[in-house]
Amino acid sequence: MNSISIFKSYLRRLLQDLKDLNDALKNKEYEKAEKMTETLINDTQKGIEDN
Repeated sequence: MNSISIFKSYLRRLLQDLKDLNDALKNKEYEKAEKMTETLINDTQKGIEDN
């Protein structure tokens, strides 16, 4: 059960990050969007490597 809670927590954060990224793109804040994308990629890569 605990792993499900952790995964759902991760998904909530990911969803919020994706919404923020979408807003940045809609507002043509391309540098901000690029940095956000790099952060998402790096965080995901670290999460994969930790397991």
